[in-house]
Amino acid sequence: MFFAGIDVAKDFNVVSIIDEKEVCIRKPFRVNNTMDAYQKFIEKLHLLSSVHSDFLLGLEATGIYGENLLAFLTNQGFSVKLLNPFQTKRYREGLTMKKVKNDNIDSLMIAHFLKDGKFSSGYVTDDEYQSLRTLYRNRASLQSGIKEIKKRMLTQLSVVFLEFENIVNPFSISGLALLEKYPTASHYQHSSVDRILKLFHHIQGNNFNKEKARQLLDAAKSSTYSGKAFEARGIAIRSSIRLLKSYQNELLFLEDEICTLLESSDTHSSNKTDTLSTHTNTLVDNLKTIPGVSDKTVAAVLSECGDISRFPTLSKFIGYLGLFPTEDSSGKSKRIGHLSKRGSSLAKHALYMSSVSCLIHNDQFKQLYDTKRSQGKSKKEALIAVSRKLASVIYAIVRYNTPYDPTRVFTVKS
Repeated sequence: MFFAGIDVAKDFNVVSIIDEKEVCIRKPFRVNNTMDAYQKFIEKLHLLSSVHSDFLLGLEATGIYGENLLAFLTNQGFSVKLLNPFQTKRYREGLTMKKVKNDNIDSLMIAHFLKDGKFSSGYVTDDEYQSLRTLYRNRASLQSGIKEIKKRMLTQLSVVFLEFENIVNPFSISGLALLEKYPTASHYQHSSVDRILKLFHHIQGNNFNKEKARQLLDAAKSSTYSGKAFEARGIAIRSSIRLLKSYQNELLFLEDEICTLLESSDTHSSNKTDTLSTHTNTLVDNLKTIPGVSDKTVAAVLSECGDISRFPTLSKFIGYLGLFPTEDSSGKSKRIGHLSKRGSSLAKHALYMSSVSCLIHNDQFKQLYDTKRSQGKSKKEALIAVSRKLASVIYAIVRYNTPYDPTRVFTVKS
């Protein structure tokens, strides 16, 4: 039996191979990320054995760089394990007792880790779940970008028209229309109430009136802005607005694509051997029956967790999400700390925000929240308890392929 450890990078990978006696069969060598290099890698393996079952290969689940190599080796019939980077790091530190890290050492440590067999193999998502994850993470990236743009605009406004924010929401339709026309207090110099109101003739449903227009003009006249570089700063704000609108349009497009994927793909099915037509109540439809849970929450959980039915127990699912507190206990002392930082931050955040919505739309979860608050828990701690319960309900719905049943909420272990 041969064990090949693969340290993954963007342009190339480093491979080390050992045998059952932990003898290094080949010194670490590079495998570039090209199809020709992949084929030559297979040839090198065949020099040791032509039987694919004689090999166990492993690589860390670090980003997307190893995705193509993993797919190639798997399609060739090799047994390939996706390893948790946290586990390999602890194994390397325990074995070497040194803080030494390079590609050669990493690949060799992965090979020894495979040989010891004390690893837990990672999960490779199906194509439908991978598609959902790609779209959802891109959506999260756009949301982060939107926050940064808004933060930058508020910083600019604090200099060029600090009073604006107290009169109009800068990111409302009215606010953006005003900032495009009058990006700084200095730009109101030759304006009037009628000219300002003329901007809103084509905007339906706006509540901008003469009183607000007068407030803006008065605020602009008494603004603390010195007027320095007002043209350049105006250009910068207008540029930010164009960028913000572009991001917002892309966000809407991605959300439509995510909803379409949820409705049409095989991620509906909790049993991969069944076809969609055999399901009266599909997975996604069932999850949507939870009051307070939106399509975005469903997308976040499915995209980050993949096939939830793969978790044998609820505790495994909760552990994967990272919805458990840290603990530091010794002897008679026991200290429960903050929420674990492990797990998917996107899924955790989606469940947390959904728990806020559940307090409004879901009587059972509101009752749980009130109970936790009466026990002396803080608002955040109570919401985390609701998030955990929500995760347990999602797990039960997937496991039993049934819609939400409010009478069973407090029978589901959390």
